[in-house]
Order: sequence, then C-alpha cells, then structure tokens
Amino acid sequence: MIVYFDTGAFDHIYRKIGCSSADIANLRKAIYGRQLSIRLSLHTLEEILLGRRVSPQAFAAQIKLTLSLASSRTLVKACGPLVTDDIRAYAARGEAERPFLPGDMQNAVADGISTLIESDGEEMEEDFLAVLERARHDKQQFFAMLMHTGQAAETISAPSPGWASFDHYFDAAALPILDSLAGYAGVSDGCRERGLDGLGQIKSVQMTARAALAVCLDQRGAGALTS
Repeated sequence: MIVYFDTGAFDHIYRKIGCSSADIANLRKAIYGRQLSIRLSLHTLEEILLGRRVSPQAFAAQIKLTLSLASSRTLVKACGPLVTDDIRAYAARGEAERPFLPGDMQNAVADGISTLIESDGEEMEEDFLAVLERARHDKQQFFAMLMHTGQAAETISAPSPGWASFDHYFDAAALPILDSLAGYAGVSDGCRERGLDGLGQIKSVQMTARAALAVCLDQRGAGALTS
C-alpha cells in the first residue's frame, strides 16, 4: 500500500504526539515488510527545515527519523506545480504528469540532505535551500490558485434541498471550476478541446476543485452536504 502523510504527521511521530514507541516500531515493521510505502513530499522537508526555532541537531535528528520512514529518492512535487503540471499535461497529452521532482531538483535535495546529516544540521547547501524556498513560494501560489478558483465557485448556485451529497452536487457544478483552473494554468483551449470532464478525472485537479467548492459552500453556510 502506498500512502501519503500530511506534513505534520512526521513532526507528531518525532515528538511522539498521539503515538508511542511501540506504534512507531509497528509502523517500521510494516514499511520494512513492504506492506506500506510512504511517499515523502518536498513540503515535509520545507516545513521541518525552514522557519523552525530549534537547534540544528534537532532538525537533523527529525530529518533522520523522517528518512527512516519515507524515502527521499522520489520526492513529490510542491502542491502548486503538481496541480498546474497535471493540467498542462492533460491539455497536451490527455494524462497527468509524473508527480515527482525533476532530476536536477531531486539531486539538489539528495546532496543537501547528505550535507545536512553529515554536518549534524550545521550546514545547508545553497542549492538545497533554494529548492526549499521555492517550495514555500509554490505553496503560496497554490493558495492563490484556490482563491482564484473560489471566485468561479461563487458563481455556482447553492445546493437546493434536493441535493443528497457533496459528490452529487460537485458532479453537477464542477465545470466552471475546472474551466477556471485550466485558465489559471494558461491552457483553457487545450483542456476544453480534450474535455473538462476528463480534466476533472485527474486526481490532483479534482482535489483542488473540490476544495474550492467546499470552502465556498462553507462560507455560504451550506456545508451540511455529506461526502
């Protein structure tokens, strides 16, 4: 089974918040037994290493623990590029892009982690730091994308009492949101030609569209639909 943890999960494991040493041992057993494979996001490293007021040794130790649970050899992209790359790939080829960092960035991260661990957290390579700063910037761009998409969601009529579920409502209301996302990525024509319904089948795009619609419904006080 391949799983993806929220970025804060590794911090909780490191601090043993809501889990015990025995729980961590069981998690390792599942990973080493290949029952479980945890994907690591660039945002996980960014949140551990940027803006933390802890000693270099502390975040080096946290990185070591994180890498003992999840491999850094295939890091998942930052959220903004993940979605926009998928939208542009759909417009060009009708399929999602690979979710992992390109080779040059992956190499910068690998070299940076090695230096960080070898120096016990005292040294941070400039290329590695630049990748982490870019990830933080990309996260803000993703939030801007959600705000942009939320404006399209606001034009959609609120669900009537006849709508039984959020899924039912989303299926009927998704097209303006998907069109807005395609426009944000600069490939409206390509996505329309291939079909916005198909764009909505791309997992990262559907997640973003659903998040935008859910926020809009919550702001309207119409969040009682079940998922």
